[in-house]
Amino acid sequence: MAGIAAWGLAFALASADGAGASVPEPVLLCSSPAEASSPLLIGADRASRARALMRGGDEAGAEAALQVLLAAKGAPGTSPPTATTAESATDRQRAEYCLVAGEAMRRARSGSQARAQDFLRTALVLAERAGDAPLAARAAWEGALALAGGAPPSTAGTRRRAGSASQPPSQPVPGCAIGEIEGQGRRLEAAFACALDRAIRAGDAELTALAALRLARLEKARRLDVSGHIATGLGAAARVASEKRAALELGLLMLACDAGLGQSDLVIKGADDFAKSVRMGASDASAVAALKGRVALAGGDAAQARGHLRRAVFLESQKPLPQNLPQYSLYLADAEPERAGEHVLAAYRALEQVRMVLMPVDPLTEESRFDLIVRPVFERAIGTTLANAGTDPSTLGQAQQIAEAYRSAELQNSLGAECVPLRNPVTPADLQPGEVLLYPLLLEDRIELLYATGDAKALGYRRMAPDRTRNRAGIAALAQRMTASLSGASNDWEAASRALHAALIAPIAGLLKADATLIIVPDGPLRQISFAALMDAQGNFLMEQARLAVVPALSFAAPGIRDLAPQIIAASLEKELELPVGRFTRLEGTASEAAMAAGQDGVLLTDFDRADLASALARRPASVLHLATHAAFNGRTERSFIVADGEAITLPELRAMLGANSLRGKGLQLLVLSACETAVGDDDQAMGLAGAAVEAGAASALASLWEVSDAGTAALMEAFYTHYRRGEGRARSLQLAQIELARSADGQWADPGIWSAFTMVGSWR
Repeated sequence: MAGIAAWGLAFALASADGAGASVPEPVLLCSSPAEASSPLLIGADRASRARALMRGGDEAGAEAALQVLLAAKGAPGTSPPTATTAESATDRQRAEYCLVAGEAMRRARSGSQARAQDFLRTALVLAERAGDAPLAARAAWEGALALAGGAPPSTAGTRRRAGSASQPPSQPVPGCAIGEIEGQGRRLEAAFACALDRAIRAGDAELTALAALRLARLEKARRLDVSGHIATGLGAAARVASEKRAALELGLLMLACDAGLGQSDLVIKGADDFAKSVRMGASDASAVAALKGRVALAGGDAAQARGHLRRAVFLESQKPLPQNLPQYSLYLADAEPERAGEHVLAAYRALEQVRMVLMPVDPLTEESRFDLIVRPVFERAIGTTLANAGTDPSTLGQAQQIAEAYRSAELQNSLGAECVPLRNPVTPADLQPGEVLLYPLLLEDRIELLYATGDAKALGYRRMAPDRTRNRAGIAALAQRMTASLSGASNDWEAASRALHAALIAPIAGLLKADATLIIVPDGPLRQISFAALMDAQGNFLMEQARLAVVPALSFAAPGIRDLAPQIIAASLEKELELPVGRFTRLEGTASEAAMAAGQDGVLLTDFDRADLASALARRPASVLHLATHAAFNGRTERSFIVADGEAITLPELRAMLGANSLRGKGLQLLVLSACETAVGDDDQAMGLAGAAVEAGAASALASLWEVSDAGTAALMEAFYTHYRRGEGRARSLQLAQIELARSADGQWADPGIWSAFTMVGSWR
């Protein structure tokens, strides 16, 4: 891809002492609202051209706009910036410029969500300072979308917990300082609350309705009262142009029904108003029928509800692309509980017909269609199938197949590419004695555990008794608490760890014999936890009882082969860099870590660049690639990257390099990312770890779920490679390394926040 790579080649980055530094103009102007002491030139002409390119709203226009803004001064086809100094340029002019830069950075395929947040935060501060409420509202909304797009709040680029501390954004805007709020979900709530507040102040009806809808959806997930946000959104939507009004009203009213407000005067009147707008051609009859059916069901009129919802299903099924048919079939299942199983499976079949052609995001609200349409159908289908399964192997197999399709769809959605080839799924027949495959399924009303073992592979998948004392929300809260504690150096992780062990591991603990391997296909919130640190009632860690591996989906995994003669390429980066995709501080200790990983027989690259890595991979086949550098998972994989000297290398680009390497050998067995930056507590960011291995073409990846001290990482890596070179296998080598650190005589590395941060994703043997 030309995007990020071209930026690195286009700019001479700052030297160690800052002399002669030349960075992209938006980075110079928009990384901080504070004015620099030297004059700043504002490329107003570039900003105008960039805005024009983005008017179509597509990704290609945003990509072109970003290239215009980041073009090197004096490059062919560019004009010099307007001769306006920072002193004469108004706050409003800078705010407009940074808003355009932030939008382009957020929307472009090669953009950076973290850098977009920097630009948009600056735009908001400057717009507030200039007293421009409409501009501030737009900046707040775009900033919330950037945060929702898959990147953690931008920091100074610290590598690990014990490293240099991140600095909070300068001059935070009251009510909009989201960076210090714990948990990705809560940060999103704060961001959209800020956008809603600014939109109301500006009198922007469309932004008010959009922000109210997004905020209400987030707060409903925490079972909060969202009636106020629904009322605010509907009031604003009534003032929006007709072509968008119906979509906003429908989204708000359906959400209100989801929240149990279907019989409120607000919803009943809103449904009548929506029906009137539809009669004027603003929407379609199937949506009206579906809404009327849900309102009738909330009012207890089952017969009327069934009539409306059957009509909605029929009308939607007549469309060339019946994208709402899965949802409407689920609504009909609610209205006809005696035929619920039939309607839920119909919803699942309808989803399989349209899933591959659904737009990834809603064009109006920019919400994930996967979250809105796909996820509810999969979860309902799994729950319904298991409710009728008992211990029947055939029905349990059907439930597992639906669950596997769900996990594969999640990973493809996270990768942002349907073209990533599925592998033949791992089956119980592939397991060896001592290997246990665990499928934890988190449902709204219970926890289900499906499992298979290599000792009884002929029995296929089996099922533990459902645990109805726990549900998805409860497990998610425990996972967030445990991860936040371990990653933040607090000591209150143990209670959550024990509770998670009791729910997920204790029921199958009897299957974990000596030298057991536990392969886990995690569900949602479980992707963010370190299973190694789960503790049983006797105070023993799970990593002491079994070798562990996390598999995102069985269709993207294989048991793997033992790497008996590892050929290692180790690359490190220590220097501080300023790139278009972000600022990255100096990494202490990565060179010595890489040297240890390479050993005497491996290839060592210090302060490597793209050419160094490509040349090393082309010269000799590698089974292990160790990258001791910054790595970021920004949602879709084309926006995820590793940092080289002067440039960022996207995961697809890395895959291309490794593809050339695999032609000369057996392919990459293990990708080690020892300085990756993941948003703690964010399920999708944790999925990025799995995506890194899949997208890079590696059989497995060893990466961290949170930042860890340099010394602690070095100690773990040294122990891991000692065992790996002896042919112990990847999961076994990690287990032995973790035990050594956790149970060392001096206790120097006993903190589970250090040794449990690293997880093995993918192949385990």
